[in-house]
Amino acid sequence: MKAKKIPGIPLQVKGQFHDTESIQKCENAQEAELKYNLLKERFFDINKWNTYSNENIAEFTLCDSSGNTVHRLPFIGDYIKILLSNIKKSETESYQWVRIDMIDKTNPNNIMIQCRPSKLPGDQFAGNTVHFHSAGTTSTFIISKGNDYIKMAIYGRNEKANQNTDIINSIKNMLIAFKGVIGPSKIQWKLLTDGMVNV
Repeated sequence: MKAKKIPGIPLQVKGQFHDTESIQKCENAQEAELKYNLLKERFFDINKWNTYSNENIAEFTLCDSSGNTVHRLPFIGDYIKILLSNIKKSETESYQWVRIDMIDKTNPNNIMIQCRPSKLPGDQFAGNTVHFHSAGTTSTFIISKGNDYIKMAIYGRNEKANQNTDIINSIKNMLIAFKGVIGPSKIQWKLLTDGMVNV
């Protein structure tokens, strides 16, 4: 099985990938427009993403360039702090950090937010990537609509374990990344996309 080639999504070159998609059918274009507007509200309210999944798969917190929690629309250069439900909250490094590198709203019927693993906010010239995937990995979140459906998708590309850290965290990242490859993280993303389109 090969990664889908989609405009705006990086090509799959090395490592693992996933294509996670959820579609909700609509009766007509009017219903699709109404539900798409609701989906857009959810999509841009990142702090509430965890509330739309049937299971509490992760906590998502939108942060500014200094790492402070914000309650607003996301911007390029913002960060998302992620706490996976299967990782203990006891350590600061349990949080995974990604930076928003792209937001594309040029096509109102197809909106993208693209992120990649990052260092801690405000620490871009020192320190290590604080994520179990390497900085070359991307996750692209897309919502779209047609005449009779709404859709949310997440496309992971070039997923490799983060080795840019100390030996203990390097091993831990390999184990978490491996677990993601064999299923659980893909299931978690599917729970999120299913919940988001269930408007």
